[in-house]
Amino acid sequence: MSNLQIISTPDSLNAALETWFIQNDLFRGAPYSLGLNSAQLSDSAIVYLELNQINTDLIRHIKSFGNKVVLYHMGGETFDKDISAYSECDLVVRNYYFSSIINSTDIGRKVLWAPNGFRTGVGPREKTVLKKSSQRQCLSAFLGWINNAASYNNERASFAGPAAACGENLYVMPSNGFAGGYNVGLYSAIMEDSIFSPCPSGNNPETIRLYDALELGCIPISLSHEFLLSNDALASIGPVPFPILGSWAELPQFLEVMKAKTLSNPTEIMELQQRCINWWSDYKIAIQKKISDRIEAL
Repeated sequence: MSNLQIISTPDSLNAALETWFIQNDLFRGAPYSLGLNSAQLSDSAIVYLELNQINTDLIRHIKSFGNKVVLYHMGGETFDKDISAYSECDLVVRNYYFSSIINSTDIGRKVLWAPNGFRTGVGPREKTVLKKSSQRQCLSAFLGWINNAASYNNERASFAGPAAACGENLYVMPSNGFAGGYNVGLYSAIMEDSIFSPCPSGNNPETIRLYDALELGCIPISLSHEFLLSNDALASIGPVPFPILGSWAELPQFLEVMKAKTLSNPTEIMELQQRCINWWSDYKIAIQKKISDRIEAL
């Protein structure tokens, strides 16, 4: 992927929270360019990053010069985006897992899923210097938009009551809307001082909070969702190592048990944390290689 480059628009790059992850963990540091110029059209692969409406004319223009087009499609968490342009591309990498897209007989062979990735400013973090669980002051923390009425299966509402019932075992800092209410420095500092991080669904089961938690060395807590279990998504290198609850009603009791273990058997918690850290590090390497191999094969 030595000649790889990423083109996008100011609007898409301004709205994307995970630009570092996309550029470096998925595409090995390929440079960003705003728009396209003729000097870039040199028989190489072009990554077209789009958050809004896919520009089919741009894809065709790039291909007319003999280039391969890799569409990196973001923002389709509610499956309300027009994806007819996928058929025009040589490869599509998209976050937000939908089995109906990945398994489609028409376009599925062209589509790879990639995780949302952590927000720029949260990471990248070097896994060897993350705080160990024994050094963290908070058992668990949730910073975010609890009152999201559009959350998947109304999961934020089902989380709110149990979260309140957790008492001092869960530090809650609600925000007014998505990614609002606190700056990224405060967010990451509190997360890295917490052992566990509940990750209720946002507009889609796949929430950026999960990847923020993993990057900061928290142990995520989630409900069961398809993207966590599928071999085409997060289970591609083996089962996810973090706890999956049957419902958020289980959270208060779960955290009580974990609190007792931090006192009676802290080694067990430290080992679980390290498994999560190592798994996430391995996953980032694996997904980068998977994408690289597919691009090299074009």
